[in-house]
Order: sequence, then structure tokens, then C-alpha cells
Amino acid sequence: MLNPRSWPLSLKFSLTITAVVAGVGFMIGAVIVVQDWWRFHEVLGEKALLMAESVAVTAPKAMLRKDFWTLYLSLKNITSHSSVEKRQSQAITGMILDAKGRVQAHLQPSKHPIGLLFSPSDENERHLLETALSARSPSVLSGGELSRKGFQEGVVPLFSDQKYLGVIRVRLSIGQLYDKAQYSAVTVLAMTFGFVIIGSLLGAFASQRMVKPLTAVTLGLEAVGRGDMAEIAPVPVRQRDEIGRLSATFNKILAALAEKKTLEEEATMSEKLVALGRITAGVAHEVNNPLAGLLNCIDTLRKHPNDPELIKRYLPLIEQGLYRIRDIVGSLLVELKVEDSDHPVSAAHLNHVLELLKLEIGKRDIQIVWENQVDEGIYIQGTRVQQVVLNLLKNAVQALPEGGTVSFRAIHEQPYIIIEVSDNGPGIPAQYRNQLFDPFFTTKPNGTGLGLWVVYRLVHGMGGVIELGSEEGRGTRFRVVVPTIKIGSSPDRVGRLPCEG
Repeated sequence: MLNPRSWPLSLKFSLTITAVVAGVGFMIGAVIVVQDWWRFHEVLGEKALLMAESVAVTAPKAMLRKDFWTLYLSLKNITSHSSVEKRQSQAITGMILDAKGRVQAHLQPSKHPIGLLFSPSDENERHLLETALSARSPSVLSGGELSRKGFQEGVVPLFSDQKYLGVIRVRLSIGQLYDKAQYSAVTVLAMTFGFVIIGSLLGAFASQRMVKPLTAVTLGLEAVGRGDMAEIAPVPVRQRDEIGRLSATFNKILAALAEKKTLEEEATMSEKLVALGRITAGVAHEVNNPLAGLLNCIDTLRKHPNDPELIKRYLPLIEQGLYRIRDIVGSLLVELKVEDSDHPVSAAHLNHVLELLKLEIGKRDIQIVWENQVDEGIYIQGTRVQQVVLNLLKNAVQALPEGGTVSFRAIHEQPYIIIEVSDNGPGIPAQYRNQLFDPFFTTKPNGTGLGLWVVYRLVHGMGGVIELGSEEGRGTRFRVVVPTIKIGSSPDRVGRLPCEG
């Protein structure tokens, strides 16, 4: 074997460049793969936890009522939504257990019957079960991280009045993330070999002037591997040879990485602000409806504190308004697409809206035509339907001039209830009708644009339809068709609507 000391300087320099490029390439590849893996892992854990928290919104009430079907639907809908729309993650399983570990709902009900203790398959699963049942705050559990069978599990404990009810467990597979990590590793390896070949060719024709720019590039790549983007300065491009082009390419990659990081931070902040804005605007808009009635009731009682008839008349309305505010705050999570629990009530309860409408009108010269032709034995989803009717009536009153008329009509055509709200106001301009149900679209100076959007979501959430008819100068009519509810069944749609084919 030849003595390395006798090798030509060009060969030793070429081998040195090759070794440096190979080492840096493998280092960058390893850092990128590991960072991507743990970032994917963390994101998947957050998704699993978010899904479990989404189910936890309505689970305590359903568990107290022992409404196992609602628990199962909530669990199934959330995991199905994730599997269809979030392709990088798949739900392995999901379950709701009570405080003793008995199954209340499971995505595999045939293997884990309701009411029986959940039976772990091995010692590792037994340990995860004990950890989940002992958790008193939302957490993420992991298993098999370095294999296709690995998973991330979101665990959310359930409480009611500070009493521990049980736990929700949603488990997502990391199989596709494992495939993605393997693909990244192969890609990085191929790129590293490419850089090795390029480095060898460059080293064969390099000279001493290459040392300084290559040193700068190497330091910059090491900083990228550490993730310290702030420490990296662009490499000066003084020549137009291979080293100059390599430096220019490195500067472009550096700028792209910095821009990507900035965009990711801005997108994350923007999403948070949009979500906060939508929730705030929705709560303010929807709570204002019953709140105005409550304030009017309180103002009337303050003016007539000794009138027993007014007290007897308005106290139930105040109580009803407060319960309505509580229900609105709980039901405004419509974006999560969770089945809302709504107790069936008689259609006669729609008449309660009439009193709130009168308070809304106050001393204005507006006539009311009220026709509720539905028998008391017909049941509907009370809170949702009342909220829809109240929003439509309030919009009609706000659009009416003095001397106008607002009409309400409800009829029963088995198995549906048809509700019509109309007015003889100025009507809706044709150019606005296609946007009327869009969120945040409003023609009012102080409007939020959420009223009719919430109405639309509530109607379609009940399996109903809403139609609009309007003519400028002659008024507007909304027609709502919603299914009735059979007592003893869940508040779901019965049959198919005539317009659905």
C-alpha cells in the first residue's frame, strides 16, 4: 500500500473535500430526518389530543344520561372526519371509559361491549390503560415510536362539577409518518451521494483559493443542521466557477429556509387570530338575542316592582333566557361538527318566542301575525328551532319600517314541520341574495354577518332545508323545513326531505 504522505496534494485535497461533503451531508440528512420525525410525531399527538378534546365537549352530559349512542356517534364522527380529510394520520381506535375502566363507547363495539371492563391485550396496553385512568389533565401517550405499528394517543379526562367521570382515548397510527420518514432518509442519502461526487470532482481541480468559501459554506450548513438560522450569514460570491455557483445556490437555499420559517410563524398566528375572532363574534351575536329580552324584562320589573302579574309573567322568561344563553354558548362549537345534544320539546314551545319578539319590537308600530298550527303532541329539537325562529324574526323586525307587519306560520306535514317567517319590508336586493348565508356578510353598519349563517348551520345540522324568497319593495319570506322527533329516539332526521331526491 502506498504511503498517504506520498500522495499528490490534489488527491489528498480531493479526498478531504469528499470526506467533508459526505460528513456534512450525512449530518444534515440525519438532523433533517430526526427533526421531521419528531415534528410529525408532535403534530400527530396534538391532533389526537384535539380529537379527544372535541369529543369531550359533549361527552359528560351524555355519560350522565347514559346516552351510549350519542357517545359512540361523537367518537365515530370525529375519527371518521380525521381519517378522510387528514390523510397523514389514521385513527387506530377510540374509546370512552368510565372511572372504573368500563367501556361506555368504543370504535370496535363487537370486541369491547358496552358496560364491561376494558380488557388490555398485553402488559404494555395494561400500563397505558392505568396511565390513562389516572390522568387528571389532557395528555398524550406514545407507543412503538420506531415502527410502523407505533401510535400517538390523546387522553382527556372527563369531569362534571369537579367529579371524575372517566376518560376519552383516541389513538392515531404513525404508519404513514414512518413511511414519510423512510422516504426522507432515502432522499437525503441520494442527495448526499450526489454531493460526494460533486465534491470529489471539485477537489480534483481545486486550488488554495477554494478553502475560504468552502469553510464558510461548511459552517453555514452546520448552523442549518442545528436549526440556528439567525447565526447564518450569506456566503460572498466572488467567482463564477463551481465554488461560486455552489455559494450562490447555498444562499438561495438559506433565503428559502428563512422565508419558510417566517411564513409558518405568520400562518400559525393568523389561524389563531381567525379562530378567536370567529368565536368572539359568534358568541357576542348569539348571546345578544336573549340578552336584549332579559334586559327589557328587568327594566319592566324595575318600573313595576309591586305588580305580581308582571313578576309572574316575566320571571319564567328571564329564567328561559338565561338557560338559552347557556345553551348558545355550548352549541356555538358547530365548526367541530359534533352531534349536539338537544332535548325534544313540544312544538307549542315555539309560542314562547312570541313574548321575546314583543319585547324586541317594544313601542315600535309593527304588527304581528302569529299562526302556530302544530299540535302539542308533535316534538321538535327545541333549542335549535327556537333559535332559528328568533333569529329570522329579529332580522325581519330590524328590516321593517314603522307600520310594517311580520308574520309567523308553522304547520305540520308528517314527518316535517314547515315554518314560514315573512315581512312586508323593503325586500333584499338581488345582488345580495346569493351571499346572504355566507359567514360575516352583512349590509348592516353594526352587523356581524353571523346571524343567518348560524341559522343555515342549525337548519342543516337538523337535517332540514331553508329557502329564501324576496322581492324588492314587497318584502321577504324564509321557509324552513325540519324533521319532527319521535319520543324515545335520538334527535335525528326522520326520512328524507322532499327536495333531496
